[in-house]
Amino acid sequence: MKPLNVAFVWHMHQPYYKDDLTSTYLLPWVRLRSAKDYYKMPALLDGYPKVRATFNLVPSLLAQIEDYGKAESVDLFLNLSQRAAGDLSGEERDFVLRWMRESPRALRVQQSPRYLELASRAVDAQFTMADIRDLQVWFNLAWCDPVWVENDRGLAELKRKDRDFTEQDKAILFAAQLERIRSVIPKYRELAERGQVELTFSPYYHPILPLICHVDSARSANPQIQLPERHFSHREDAERQIELGMGLFERMLGTRPKGMWPSEMAVGEAVIGLAEKARLDWMISDEEVLSRSIEGQFNRDENLYQPKRVAREGGSVSMVFRDSQLSNVIGFDYQRMSSVDAARDLIGRLRRIRDVQGDRDFLAVIALDGENAWEFYPRDGHDFLNALYTELESSADIVTTTVSDFLAEHPPQQLLHHLHTGSWIGASLDTWIGDPEHNIAWDLLAETRDWLDAQSQQRPKESQQAALAWREILITEGSDWFWWFSRKHDSGMDPIWDNQFRLHLRNVYKLMGARAPARLFQPIIKRAPTAERGIPATLISPRSRHDPAWAQAGYYLVGSGFGALHRPAGVVERVMYGNDEDKMYFRIDSPRSGQELESQNIEFWLYCSGAPAIDGRGDLDLPLPATSLAELGFEPAFVVR
Repeated sequence: MKPLNVAFVWHMHQPYYKDDLTSTYLLPWVRLRSAKDYYKMPALLDGYPKVRATFNLVPSLLAQIEDYGKAESVDLFLNLSQRAAGDLSGEERDFVLRWMRESPRALRVQQSPRYLELASRAVDAQFTMADIRDLQVWFNLAWCDPVWVENDRGLAELKRKDRDFTEQDKAILFAAQLERIRSVIPKYRELAERGQVELTFSPYYHPILPLICHVDSARSANPQIQLPERHFSHREDAERQIELGMGLFERMLGTRPKGMWPSEMAVGEAVIGLAEKARLDWMISDEEVLSRSIEGQFNRDENLYQPKRVAREGGSVSMVFRDSQLSNVIGFDYQRMSSVDAARDLIGRLRRIRDVQGDRDFLAVIALDGENAWEFYPRDGHDFLNALYTELESSADIVTTTVSDFLAEHPPQQLLHHLHTGSWIGASLDTWIGDPEHNIAWDLLAETRDWLDAQSQQRPKESQQAALAWREILITEGSDWFWWFSRKHDSGMDPIWDNQFRLHLRNVYKLMGARAPARLFQPIIKRAPTAERGIPATLISPRSRHDPAWAQAGYYLVGSGFGALHRPAGVVERVMYGNDEDKMYFRIDSPRSGQELESQNIEFWLYCSGAPAIDGRGDLDLPLPATSLAELGFEPAFVVR
């Protein structure tokens, strides 16, 4: 009996976190995942020369890894971690306490008695400078691959020390992280050059290709889905995402990819033509998409393990479909088993497929996220992966291969006459469209894109700025924004994701020297009032700043939450407001005395909307240039000083 061919496809992806206009990373996950997973996963194969695998590297991730290696951009989380604890302002301390204390349930937190103790404290507990410094270290150290930490003298000493870290300790940690980030891309190239792995790609910013081509494609799987008001249909953007992705991949990895993992495995008839135009050899999707593409009854054993061919528009592309059961037990189940038992269970499942294979040539595809699952495994999945690779290294009846090598030896014979439009989640696109928040985001994207298209045609001389603005459009087409807008998902940082999505759209207007619409300053995800802000409880008529009526006022704590880093230099702590039938009242609380504010010539300007003057603009003495006024989010009619 022939051995069973198995292709492991590990998907490595992060969305684009950088604000290019300020050269600032607003979230740290590329850096932290590089320290934990992106080097570890290919490096593990060094010990198992017979085990082969495929790594799908999303271009938006590759670009950010390369950029981090240059050490020229700002990472907000890294910046606040490197700063001396005693130099942090009050709002910066609040930021550290809010975002660097992870859940006590996380295994990476539980590895340290000190980190667990700090993470478990009440929200209103007191924290010393030593506490803050230990958080600055542990938030970053906890994300380092545990085996790397064990084998690196400097990092191992930090883990052993556990608490009372120094500024020098922090320097050791961040220098090691930078060195690790710079080693990631060379490691993948090394394994590819020796033929042990195949490297593939996704469209540049990870867009859902069927939706970019035509949002109506969501109705293929769900005819009743509620679609956005504005019609988004831009096949040219989908082509551009693939073209740019292939170009960056080839530049950084030295080879042109043969295979593509469409973002979220979302495929359909529209995607076939895109793949043919890009001259790709193959694509990957999920078995449920295959089951809905097959005419008649779907026989899993007979259909799933034999690659298919799709031919449209004069070209031909091969397709493989992952075994979702095998992929999901790794992603969601094996962390609750012992590593050896889990590895043997997977081998047993593969051997049952081999029994069905007989004398045919099957390919079992195990494809899943190559990073997220491991944080739920003991030792970040090392024990399980080593146990699995040990079994595969010595197995004669199960052979690991790459997708391209298998297809070269066994060209697909079965033709798919129809390719269902869907993804790896329920063979539909509902995860990225259909909820109210989804549709608002799609409408904002469509509105901004249409505006930029018109501007680009009217102002061809500003092509350089327009090119940067178009890049912002492509960034906001990424799937992750819409994933977190789904009511099925909660990142714990949804307001940050929401703001960053709208930031990229605002950047389009800023790059073109225009004022962004007010809608782009308003959260898409509607939240109830929080501790950072409140609305007036009733009408008020305060007579002084000490009037008890202010207790019923609305308020906003300036610098609260993620906005802490953009606070105006500690001038304003809180703005309170309210009104009665005739007047509106404002109170501005500042940590500085009135004498200090006066001596520094600090003034407060209150911009107001309202009916414009006869000339259509109002009579304003503006202290800010027009481009800065775009940050207000509305057209000001007058200003109160």
